[in-house]
Amino acid sequence: MKIGILTYHRAHNYGAMLQAYALRRVLRDMQHDVDFIDYWPKEHQEQYALIRPLRGQSLGKRIIAFLAGTLTLAKRYRRIRHFERFASQHLCVPTSVQYTHQEQTIKEQYDCVVVGSDQIWRNKESNGKHIGFDPVYFGQNLPEHTRCISYAASMGIIDLHEHDLATLQQYLNRFDTILVRENSLKTLINQLNLPAEVVLDPTLLLTQEAWNALLPTTPYRTKQYVLYYELLPSPSALAFAREQAHAMQCDLLVMDAVIHTIPRSGHISAASPIEFLHAIRDAKYIVATSFHGTAFSVIFEKQFITIGLHANADRVKTLLKHLHIEDHYQPTPTIASTIDYATVTPLLAAMRQQSLQRLTAAIHSKSNSNYPTA
Repeated sequence: MKIGILTYHRAHNYGAMLQAYALRRVLRDMQHDVDFIDYWPKEHQEQYALIRPLRGQSLGKRIIAFLAGTLTLAKRYRRIRHFERFASQHLCVPTSVQYTHQEQTIKEQYDCVVVGSDQIWRNKESNGKHIGFDPVYFGQNLPEHTRCISYAASMGIIDLHEHDLATLQQYLNRFDTILVRENSLKTLINQLNLPAEVVLDPTLLLTQEAWNALLPTTPYRTKQYVLYYELLPSPSALAFAREQAHAMQCDLLVMDAVIHTIPRSGHISAASPIEFLHAIRDAKYIVATSFHGTAFSVIFEKQFITIGLHANADRVKTLLKHLHIEDHYQPTPTIASTIDYATVTPLLAAMRQQSLQRLTAAIHSKSNSNYPTA
């Protein structure tokens, strides 16, 4: 079957690019012919550009932003090169973007299009202006006869205006099957009288062995280390990671999910997706403020704690509850129990099998009532 994927496949973000890789890999392992539908609008291109346009700011703020940007120019260039190289080698993404506007019709012919994962259904605001949903990520630009399903789609934090609900219901009627990433989105869609089920993030569909196949066999560092992976800034999480490193007589390795405007001494902020995975695989202990930091800690069977996600905590808490290690998410740092992966890994394998069954059924079914439910 010829399948197209609509997702944030060009984002210079570890979770976004690795979930895109995982979903493509899973579908290819199912013997499908798989491509990314290369839609990447101008706003996304600008977000990850080496020189970003400065709009909607006062002259003074633009000057400050420009001067601050020059301090991180070399790091941003290296990071861009790392992500573009990974996309070219492992996602087979072309150099030039094919679709950049919401008005463009998707020309390729697919038997089925899989929309997801990531926060593709985000209800956007920009400079205080309500933009709303991007119809492309709801299959609105596909030929009418093309079957459309979602897999692990997300809105992130759900913040809907009243008039958005009718638009959302209209858009979701385009889908034969709706599989989402968080319980909160499933509840919302069910309230619109549409069926939806929660499935694993694509990164969790691949086994530890599959991810290891991408990585060097040599250790990431010669000396043992505690890894602090920061997506959401948290001084208390950093302090806890430092305490853990001291207690374990390890180095502390700090890896940032983004490059901060003001350079941070000793932080790794321009790592490639491969280096990100490599650092997680070989860490003695992990402190994370990120879902994908959590997901890969579980995949590589690491001792870890996830801290302080606040309104973004739903999918971490859902995953860890299913794995019976919910105490490894903490709003504020505390010592958690030792994880027994002899128990956890079989639970993850069962969840993986169920999600794969739902994905397979969705691809081959023409009714959203036909896929298996829990």
